[in-house]
Amino acid sequence: MALRFRATSLRCVLARERLIAEYLYLCRRAARRFVRRGLDRADLEQVGAIGLIKAADRYDPSQRAPFEAYAWLLIVGELMHYVRDCERFVRAPRAVRDLDRRWKVAERELWGMLGREPTDNDIAQFVGASPAQACEIRAYRATSRVVSFEVLGNGDQGVPACAVDDILDQLTVERMLERLSPLERQIVRSIHIDGVTVVDLAARLGYSRRHVTRLHRAAIDRLKVGAQRNAEDTG
Repeated sequence: MALRFRATSLRCVLARERLIAEYLYLCRRAARRFVRRGLDRADLEQVGAIGLIKAADRYDPSQRAPFEAYAWLLIVGELMHYVRDCERFVRAPRAVRDLDRRWKVAERELWGMLGREPTDNDIAQFVGASPAQACEIRAYRATSRVVSFEVLGNGDQGVPACAVDDILDQLTVERMLERLSPLERQIVRSIHIDGVTVVDLAARLGYSRRHVTRLHRAAIDRLKVGAQRNAEDTG
């Protein structure tokens, strides 16, 4: 009996190791999305591997979600935490932070004045920023933005939702996205997984930023309601 148990345990360990080795490429793929933040790629891949190991240990085939989708979200979630912790210790020069605050105020004011989304050039002229300063502020905002699964939404509209692991324990990502239309799924995946900005996504889809924002908020609200209902059902 003891020998049989040890043999079974060994097979489980080997199967787990093969699973991790087979999907290790997901760690490399996810790490590439964060290299632009100035973080070391090898470190990112190691952090992603922690998420992959968690996925291998927690995966439940009965949920009928592919392991790849489950592992991807845990890997990205692990990287989110790591990037957020790293960026807590990174502070831009005060002049850049001050310009960023003025930039945000100008953006809101120009929306009302122009009746459309202001371009970077519009804002730069409004605040009297040079082209070099405009480039610097764009880089600062790009590196300080952390795409988060813990807050589904953005800005003041963001409402803290379940943490990544909690969402995955309650409802797999594939089942969550099934609640959305194809267009809504594309918007959510682009913004929250691929890190595409609303402005860029609107240009790709051929819609206005305002329309994409409305679709995004509606999709996020639907996902939050679904997650909350599932939590109540399983609570």
